[in-house]
Amino acid sequence: MTEPKHAKRSKKVPRINHRTVVGRRRRAKTEEKIIRSALAVFARKGTHAVIDDFIKAAGIARGTFYIYFRSTEQLLEAVRLLLTDEHNRVVEEALVGIDDPITRLGTGIRLWMWRAEHDHAWAGFVARVRLHGTKSLEAPMNDLRHAKRLGQVNVPSPLAAMHLMEGAGTSALHGFLAGRPVKGYGDAMTTVILQGLGVDADTIRTILSRPLPKMKALPRHEELPD
Repeated sequence: MTEPKHAKRSKKVPRINHRTVVGRRRRAKTEEKIIRSALAVFARKGTHAVIDDFIKAAGIARGTFYIYFRSTEQLLEAVRLLLTDEHNRVVEEALVGIDDPITRLGTGIRLWMWRAEHDHAWAGFVARVRLHGTKSLEAPMNDLRHAKRLGQVNVPSPLAAMHLMEGAGTSALHGFLAGRPVKGYGDAMTTVILQGLGVDADTIRTILSRPLPKMKALPRHEELPD
């Protein structure tokens, strides 16, 4: 008796190789360990760091390092991508519900300052290596352009304004790394940046008076000892 054309055939469920799954998880964990350890190295030494620095920081063998990364440049890019993804995600989550572009932009700057004060390994990396060229600047640039269309900022060029923000933001990172600045330093820097963008005084006061939204907890980045 022939099988009907439309009869359903049982599909074989592929068997899960648990050793493979465990192996993948272990490799992913080791790779993340190398990347997060490298953050502290880059934060301290910048692009002058060498492979021996990363091996020592991660507590791994040289052969293990080369399983995951071929060069310091490849590792640097991995750190940049990880930080970009993490920072973008937590900031965007913190800004949910804020639709006004200049409020989003100003609050994002305040969150940047807050993180710089509380995560010196991150601040050191960004200050010395920078996130320029990553997607970390896409959201603030969109807010800046929107704010310009609404007349909330007074700048001749959004790109020039972004460069002003980058320069001031990087200087603020160095300020936090040099020692604990005076109380309110982060909001003072935010004020200066917004003033540079031509934001009116009342709007700046309103932005600074808003409770700073909380960012979700991020993995703690260890700093290298002096």
